[in-house]
Amino acid sequence: MRGKVVVFFGSPRKNGNTARLVQQAMDGAKAAGAEVTSYYLNDEGIRGCQGCGYCRGHEGCATKDALSPMYEEIKRASGIIAGFPIYFGNISGQSKVWIDRLYPMLGGEFSPRYPGKKAVTVYSQANNDKDMFKKAIDTNDTFFKLFGWELADSILSYGSTQPDYSMPQELLDRAFEAGKRLVAE
Repeated sequence: MRGKVVVFFGSPRKNGNTARLVQQAMDGAKAAGAEVTSYYLNDEGIRGCQGCGYCRGHEGCATKDALSPMYEEIKRASGIIAGFPIYFGNISGQSKVWIDRLYPMLGGEFSPRYPGKKAVTVYSQANNDKDMFKKAIDTNDTFFKLFGWELADSILSYGSTQPDYSMPQELLDRAFEAGKRLVAE
């Protein structure tokens, strides 16, 4: 194995547009020799941040649930892939719960606890205007930079409610190549 990549599916639709692009990025990472672990953020047993402050003085999170193993996985990973559907102008609720649970990625003085990782973010929205929710995407991508992670790519699929919508092959190829770059030396 050439690296470890942790993947987060933020959509409740396991076969939707977000999942399809995330899967392509994941396949690219695997093709480059990565060991891949994935989490479906809509699965049962995932709780939100409790605001307890435990992570301010410790590694990880005091909340013990289905996400608990992710902290060690992220610590050991070279790359992160995360997919976020845009629902009603922002990332899905499942995705926001996950972002909140990443507070332990920041140490004292809000410095990155595990910097130097590469990340790929994937977004999908039904709206035809690719810039309609740009602020939400930019805000979300800022968290990855705050963690000291290099954003290797941020990919957006849009206009998916059109009757003739088909996922553009160039987006699928871009996601695959982005996943490969997470483990490239």
